[in-house]
Amino acid sequence: MTEKRIASFKKGNRCRICTGCGRCFGSRQPDVVSGFATEGLFAQYAPLDGKDREEAAGDCIAAVDIGTTTIAMQLRRIQDGEVLDTFSCLNPQRNYGADVLSRIEAAESTEAAEAMQKAVKEALEQGIRQFRRRLSVLQLKDTSAVLKRMVIAANTTMVHLLMGYDVSGLGHYPFKPQNLSAVHTNLFDLDTLILPGASAFVGGDIVAGIHALRMQEREEVTLLLDLGTNGEMVLGNRDRLIAAATAAGPAFEGNGECYGADLMALTAELLKEELLDSTGLLAEPYFENGVDVGGVHLTQQYIRQLQMAKSAICTGVRILCDKYGLKDVSAISTVWLAGGMGYYLNARAAADIGLFPEELAERTKAVGNAALEGAFLYGRVQENASVLKTPEIEVFNLAEEPDFSKTYIDGMELHPCK
Repeated sequence: MTEKRIASFKKGNRCRICTGCGRCFGSRQPDVVSGFATEGLFAQYAPLDGKDREEAAGDCIAAVDIGTTTIAMQLRRIQDGEVLDTFSCLNPQRNYGADVLSRIEAAESTEAAEAMQKAVKEALEQGIRQFRRRLSVLQLKDTSAVLKRMVIAANTTMVHLLMGYDVSGLGHYPFKPQNLSAVHTNLFDLDTLILPGASAFVGGDIVAGIHALRMQEREEVTLLLDLGTNGEMVLGNRDRLIAAATAAGPAFEGNGECYGADLMALTAELLKEELLDSTGLLAEPYFENGVDVGGVHLTQQYIRQLQMAKSAICTGVRILCDKYGLKDVSAISTVWLAGGMGYYLNARAAADIGLFPEELAERTKAVGNAALEGAFLYGRVQENASVLKTPEIEVFNLAEEPDFSKTYIDGMELHPCK
């Protein structure tokens, strides 16, 4: 019965859980890297008035998200937010390490730090050149489109490497950034704004996500989860926002063909079929060599990585709720899932293995690239400071919390967390 059940996880040559990787014929591949995926979340952009409206009639912004893995850019019209062009590429700094800590270590060499700065600037310039060519075509059609500014959202390490700041303080306790303030500079003869960060590990990309979701304006309490190698989370409303970051490891980024969303959904299925126990042990004969399921070769190593990653997130959510004074997680009205993995995540499966409390499974909404949307909003009006004030965010170091270790160990169990 077990083998028959595993075989049923496949339908032809198509995985049961689609990640949009393109390996299967006809699989969906929405643009969640460079798009704000939640349709109808905000019906329209508030119309500009006065001087801003005159200047923005056909003007555009280059909105940028510099991620650790991917750089995503959009050319957008200021007045109505229409996306006129997109550009994305792998972050060329990956040659110096897949995660921020590896790049911080590499940047101890002045030569490597300068090379990383040059590489990311060249990638950005490639996108800007493409956008300017696009605008040239539009101008031939008697439009007055002008690229007014570039607005960048990025995590704190990416900002430091871009600006040539000293990153040494980011690599060890007490994790002191050289600068967290908004930056106003000029790149490629273009007025450039870089969003401020909140801490060494809660950067401008998360601040941009808060803006995109209007968390600082809402009466209801919501939770933002950005799931990746570093899992960032923000909880709160217009009265108070608190945030934390946790090292989730490689499980949420995927290992070869083992994608994070697949991993959680398939793990939940293995639990249901009793091929995996709550401690994370695969049943024989799969313990040694793993099991092929849903188009993925699932090994004991992947399961362990998932346990550590999901426990880190669950622990962070629990501690943030305690810090915020929420005695009942049902007080959270919405869980915003940012990034590509959030788009593909099966929320029920995630709750079944304990990524977040069961009560939140039906309250999740995938929002795609919220950082890119927030960058656009931040730069939409010329006088940014008077329109979009940076929200006050309390940032906690989870590892310093007295219950962290116990909560983390408890969270390793593969069952719904409380």
